[in-house]
Amino acid sequence: MSEVQRSLTVPELEQAFMNDDHHEAARLLEAVGRAREEGDDNAVREAFAAFVEFNREHFAREDELMERVGFPQKDYHRQEHAAHLARWEALLAGLEDGSMLGADLVSALDDEIIPWYQRHFTTMDALLARFAERAAGG
Repeated sequence: MSEVQRSLTVPELEQAFMNDDHHEAARLLEAVGRAREEGDDNAVREAFAAFVEFNREHFAREDELMERVGFPQKDYHRQEHAAHLARWEALLAGLEDGSMLGADLVSALDDEIIPWYQRHFTTMDALLARFAERAAGG
């Protein structure tokens, strides 16, 4: 078991791409934990960079879905994405410039990122997936 919590539970939602993306995000977070276990700050940085880049793409896919189906809470949902992506980019910048160590990132993962992602999966994303399914006639 890594220092990173392995308790990120990915719910199955009505949108297959969201399920696939959420499982990939969980896998990428676990890769950060494994890199930290190995004590390799460069590998931690690279793994976290992959997580950040993946989420940039994932959030863009969700944004497109929200626009396409006319999701009423799209502005708030997008703001959540933007705020957390900005925070993750700041953490990544700290890893890149040496002002933050892999152990610091693990604390941020356990205290911020994983709890937020878990809430986001089960609230905002679940709502979006249900809305999109209904909009498609499901």
